[in-house]
Amino acid sequence: MGFLEWMSSVGLSEKSANSYFGAIKGRLTKWALAHGLTEKPILEISDLYKFVILAMRLRETPEFKLWNMAGNGMYSAALSNYQKYLLVLITQSDVKPSEHEPHRWQLSEIESERTEPFDPKRQADARTRVLREVVRRQGQAKFRKALITAYGGRCAITGCPVTPLLEAAHITPYLGPDTNSITNGLLLRADLHTLWDLGLLAVAPDTDTVWVSPQVNDPTYQVLEGAHLAEPSSPDQRPSIAALLQQWCHAQAKLDEAVSGT
Repeated sequence: MGFLEWMSSVGLSEKSANSYFGAIKGRLTKWALAHGLTEKPILEISDLYKFVILAMRLRETPEFKLWNMAGNGMYSAALSNYQKYLLVLITQSDVKPSEHEPHRWQLSEIESERTEPFDPKRQADARTRVLREVVRRQGQAKFRKALITAYGGRCAITGCPVTPLLEAAHITPYLGPDTNSITNGLLLRADLHTLWDLGLLAVAPDTDTVWVSPQVNDPTYQVLEGAHLAEPSSPDQRPSIAALLQQWCHAQAKLDEAVSGT
């Protein structure tokens, strides 16, 4: 399924689909080529990681900032939709993720659980939910202890050493004991953990630098922009690039939705 066909299949109007397709094929590719961000048209890029890095850098170019503002976020929306399209291609492929890669195939299932109305008559469903919460609580203490050891008892972003304020943050959503892997975790101050879960905070997967959403306009947090993520005590405890990438995609999608008003 091509990008244009996919946009139609998810309910975008013909006008919007053609605008986003034209933006990716035209100006966005032109700017990316001019700045040396790619050697081929964006529509030929099928690697999600490579595209996310390209999009991240493209958003910082003066051309993008000028035209995106003039177009009420149209170019951001085009990049966001192409990113979603690549995610769909990944989930539909037969290639299994690596050991530390986020369990993307489970995300839609978990999200659908959250949106379905709870029926008290569904006792089996109720028991499953209760057991899941018990397992989550039992594993959380061990997960936090491991992260405290890995990061020397300091917040991975601010360096805050006040242990009661530090929480074990999952880089990608909790989907069971397997996601309590130390490579899917960061030791974060409680307020930063909240921002992370809301998609208002992320880490660039190629540079390990902190990104703070423009929606968080408090200087207390904006000053963290560009800060380097702390290194854990052991190299094999470093955050999974795939996990950071998924959080980055989530955060950028949230920002695009806010800019476009959708």
